[in-house]
Formats: sequence, C-alpha cells, structure tokens
Amino acid sequence: MKGKPLQMPTFVKCPITHLTVGQYVADISQQVGRIKVSTAGWISNKSIISELAAKGVVEVIVDVEKQLSDTLKATQLSVKSEFQDVPFEDELPRAKKVVNKLLTDLQNAFSQIRDKDIFDLSHLHLATMAFIASAYRNPSAILCIVRATQFDDYQLGHAVRTAAYYCKTFRVMQWPSESIQNWVVGAFLHDIGKLHMKQSIQQPHLLDISESTREKDNFIVPAHIEEGVSIAKETGGFAEETIEVIQMHHERLDGSGYPTGQGLTDINDAMRIFTIIDELDRLMHVPVKGKYLNAIAAYQKLLKMEKEFDFEFIQQIIKSIGIYPPGSLVILKSRRVGIVLGNHGSTVKPDIKLIYDDRLSQHINVTTLSLSKTKETDEIADFYDTSMFPDLAERYL
Repeated sequence: MKGKPLQMPTFVKCPITHLTVGQYVADISQQVGRIKVSTAGWISNKSIISELAAKGVVEVIVDVEKQLSDTLKATQLSVKSEFQDVPFEDELPRAKKVVNKLLTDLQNAFSQIRDKDIFDLSHLHLATMAFIASAYRNPSAILCIVRATQFDDYQLGHAVRTAAYYCKTFRVMQWPSESIQNWVVGAFLHDIGKLHMKQSIQQPHLLDISESTREKDNFIVPAHIEEGVSIAKETGGFAEETIEVIQMHHERLDGSGYPTGQGLTDINDAMRIFTIIDELDRLMHVPVKGKYLNAIAAYQKLLKMEKEFDFEFIQQIIKSIGIYPPGSLVILKSRRVGIVLGNHGSTVKPDIKLIYDDRLSQHINVTTLSLSKTKETDEIADFYDTSMFPDLAERYL
C-alpha cells in the first residue's frame, strides 16, 4: 500500500491497576493464564478494566496520544441502563449525530482503502463505541435512521445497516455492550476487500447491471475475502474478532460457502448471527431480475436456507428486527402511509409515524400511531412502494 508517513505514536507500559477510562490500549504486554484477549481498543468503562484483570492481564501498552474527551465519555458513550430503553424521540437526535460522525469516518476509511492508502482504525473504533452506545439506549432509533437513508455507495450502506442489525440483535439477546465492540467493527469493515474490485461488484444494487455481468462477477467475488484480510493485516491493529468477520462472513454451516467451503459446525454464535445478517441485507438491497425483496420476502428466503444458516438464530434475528423493521415505509388499510419507528412487544404492530395519504396523494400532518394499543383498529396492509419517492422516509426523520 502507498501511504503518507504517519507520526509515530507514544507508547508506554501501564499496570492494569493504573489503567483508566478514556485510555487507548495498543497491546497486552504481560498476561498470566491461557485466555486470549483482544488487544487494541478504547477503555470506555470500568467494566472493561475489570474484565481484562479477570482474564489475567497484568500490564498493557497504552498510546498516550489518544484520549477520549470528557464530553464524549459523559454523553455519546454513556449507556444509561444497559437493557432499558431511552424513549425513541429522545434518542433520535443523538442517534443522528452518531450516525453522521460514523458515516464521515467510515467514508474516509473507504476512500483511503480505495486509494490503497493507510487509514487510522482508532477513529473508527471511537465512532463504533458511540454507535453501540446509541443502539443500546434505543436500538430502533439508529436502525430507523440507517434503513431510511438512501446511500449512493452500496458498500457504505451495507456496512452500516448490517452493523445496526448486529447491534439490535445483540441488544435483544442481552449481550453486554462492551463485549461486542470488535464484532461491530468487523461488520463495518467485512467487505473492504471489494473496495479494490470493479464497480459492478462494489455497487451491486444498481439496476442497470446485466444478469450476465452479475453471473460473471459471482466467479470473482470470493477473492474479496483474501484481499480484505490482506488489507487488515497490512493496516494493523485489527482485533481477532474483526478479522474473523472479514474472513468468515461467507462461510456456511453445510460447507456451501467460501473461502474454505468446509462445514463449520463449530462456528461461534457471533459469526453465526453475522452470516445471516449479511445475507439478509443483501437479499433486500441487491436486485434479482430487476426486483428488490421487502423484509418479509427476504425472511421467507432465509427460513428456507436452514442448512446454510442456524435456524434458531434466523428466528431470533427476525424477532429482534421485527416483521416490519424500523425505517420501513408501510401503507395501512386506511391508505395512510407511515415510517415504522419501533416495536413494543409486537413484531406485527409497531409504532408508526404517519406522513402521507395515498388515497388523496398528499402529505398529512405528522402524527405517531401505536398499532399495539388495544383500541386501535387500523393495521398494516403492506410495505409501501417507494419507487416514486425513494427518500420519503429519510425526509421525515
């Protein structure tokens, strides 16, 4: 890779007893026991320090030039109560700021990778921490934003959507937020190998790509795994979990995947979940014969792939995301159109922001309707065809 000279960071050894929240650990310098610990990462809360100590870490190497600001530690990175929702309307403005910052950092990283330049992974780690914190405060808010956003760059959209699905699934399954950092970074970067490939592979969502071109691309695409791992190793600082997502997201339980093509019956839960999420987002955003699938059609296809994917996790992901995922545009039997905001105990009766009357072909005063309320008689008829107004949901969030 070509690259500009990077300023050498200042590394110092730090006993685990002196480690504080806000520091950046570059490596483990002394450890007892056999439990492997992911090395590079931010210390976002005291529980991470306790976890390192419990795993036998005695001393770490800290990059003293990297520090989380007190403001960021106190606001964006805070998780008020690990599994207790902050109201959607309270989290939405914060989630927008988090997503905007994340997209800036991720877009910069992708641009540098496309230019075969070196990118700073620490910026992405920091943005990921804020992304996870927002998703754990209210997982529907951040998912609503990324699903409603229209992305010109498929790679950018696919990365943030899969990461948002990943966070929501982890949140519903009550995985501690500090345990998922490196997996979520992996979601953001899992397809970086494609950034060195031709446009029809980088942007498969485009309708003007012929079926013959797509068929030819299928023979080339597997090379993105090796290329992605190569980029990760050359960049440095990638945790084992992050590299695992890059390397294994196309493996399948029955051995029909790649690059190894082996039946990975011993694959860990985090990877079982991500292989499903990756395929789910592809089904909804890469057209087949000029048509995109809605969430229900994509779920139906996944449920028929139980040999390739863990069936219990398919069901768990559907339950976590909802039959009508946040950010979807739906039309009710009353012909009113709205944006799905989130699910409160019902995957088929979500909260909806009403924005448009399809019968009158006009916008209406924005109101929020909770379909799960017992006195509410209106219900969802179908997903709304957004071909005429592709950015309709995005404009109203």
